[in-house]
Amino acid sequence: QINVLQAKKKFEILDAMLSFMHAQYTFFQQGYSLLHELDPYMKKLATELDQLVIDSAVEKREMEHKHALIQQRSVSFFQDFSYDDSKVEFNVDAPNGVVMEGYLFKRASNAFKTWNRRWFSIQNSQLVYQKKLKVRTTSPKSSLWLFPPPPCFSRSCMLQADSEKLRQAWIQAVQASIASAYRESPDSYYIE
Repeated sequence: QINVLQAKKKFEILDAMLSFMHAQYTFFQQGYSLLHELDPYMKKLATELDQLVIDSAVEKREMEHKHALIQQRSVSFFQDFSYDDSKVEFNVDAPNGVVMEGYLFKRASNAFKTWNRRWFSIQNSQLVYQKKLKVRTTSPKSSLWLFPPPPCFSRSCMLQADSEKLRQAWIQAVQASIASAYRESPDSYYIE
C-alpha cells in the first residue's frame, strides 16, 4: 500500500511541475506577443535616438566653434580698444576745458562688483563719465569731484586703465588738474 501511495505521489509532483512549466510558457509567450507588437515602435525609437546622438555631436561642435570665435572676438575687442601709448597726453590749459579724456574701467557698486567700460574726461575740475562716448550730456550723478567736494557729497569709485602708462597719465592729469584748480580759485576754501 505504501509503495502504491508513493508511486501516486511521483505523478502528482510531475503534474505540478508540468503545470508550472506551462504557466511559465504562457507568461513568456504573452510577453513576447506584447513586445513583438512594440517592435516597430522600438525600431523607430532607436533610429530617432541615433539621429539625436548625431545632432548632439554636431551641436556640440558648433557650440565649441562659437565659443572659440567669441574668445577670439573678445581678445581682438580688447586689443582694438587698448589705448595707444603714444597718444597718452593731457593739457591742463585746454581751450575747451577738457584736460584729458578716454576709456577707463569703472567698478560697479552693485553686489557683483563688475567692471564696466566708461568714457571719462577731466573737465572743469571734475572727473566726468558717460556710458558712451557720443552722449555728451552729463548729470550730477556722473561727475566726481577732484578736489574737496561740497559737504553733502562723499563718493568714491575704483577705476582701472588699459595699461600702466595710461594709468600714470591719468594720475598725472588728475593731479595737474587739482593743482590748476587750487591756483586758479580765489576762494579761500580751496586754499585751506
